[in-house]
Amino acid sequence: MSGLGRAVIAGLVVGSMLCACGTDASDPDSASDVAGRVEVGEGRHLYLDCRGEGSPTVVLQSGFGNAGDIWELSETDSPAVQPALAETTRVCAYDRPGSLVTTTTVEDGKVSDSGRTEPARSDQVPMPRDPAEVVAELHELLDAAGEAGPYLLVGHSMGGPLQALFAATYPDETAGLVLVDAPMPELRDSVTPDQWELIAHPKLAPGTYPEEYIAESYSMDMLLDEVEAAGPLPSVPVAVLVRGREEPMPDPPPENADDYQALAAAWPRAQAAFAASLPDAELTTVPGTTHHIQNQRPDAVVDAVDKVRNRAKG
Repeated sequence: MSGLGRAVIAGLVVGSMLCACGTDASDPDSASDVAGRVEVGEGRHLYLDCRGEGSPTVVLQSGFGNAGDIWELSETDSPAVQPALAETTRVCAYDRPGSLVTTTTVEDGKVSDSGRTEPARSDQVPMPRDPAEVVAELHELLDAAGEAGPYLLVGHSMGGPLQALFAATYPDETAGLVLVDAPMPELRDSVTPDQWELIAHPKLAPGTYPEEYIAESYSMDMLLDEVEAAGPLPSVPVAVLVRGREEPMPDPPPENADDYQALAAAWPRAQAAFAASLPDAELTTVPGTTHHIQNQRPDAVVDAVDKVRNRAKG
């Protein structure tokens, strides 16, 4: 799977194929459910998929390497996160430039990875990127598509600190925050420089995307520095979901094996420390899961969103 953690370390990319429908998401005459490319200035377009009705609008931010289709995949009998949430509220996912869509096969109602990846449906941009620009770009995308706040922000892995930065940047438009196995500043502070370096500069594994494609890359130090510089999060309910078991590391280099193990062990402890630092945060460890909780236990993510939404209304 892609994303920070296993995806960055193992270089595997897993997701699912969203319907790349031809609907223009910025067309005010289009149906309530939209999936298409939206112009965000200077002729550049981003792919956006929004469904359902209700407020606050849930905005899904994928982990490193994953396009918005990752929220369409369920490895269980439970519905995937995006369609499940669309039953009760408005929910939007998008393709971050440089990410990858993973094609899938559906047999007997089960969605499985076909082993092939495709470039994101959003236009390419130079890399590496400033995370603050990514946050501003998402805000512009939602505005251009007419998707008004307040927003309940959900972020998996690297998408977690990106959504935290969004919340700190646009506090009046943030109704709540759900972090799904996300590395926050507490993780960097709790490991050695060598251990942190293993995930500090995530890049997609060579061979998982076309040569001419500009794959996404980031500095995690820049992202976490910007999260810390943005100041405290707005006073909104927060849910923190943590993996229930240690992420397996396939054949780590012998010289780094101890560092990988230390990083994996520190990951859940750091999330607990982050949750403890907030006045209205709930920490939930999801049994049996590794890094991609949203695919292994989509019901747990949906339940966390519902609880945050109810707390926000209360």
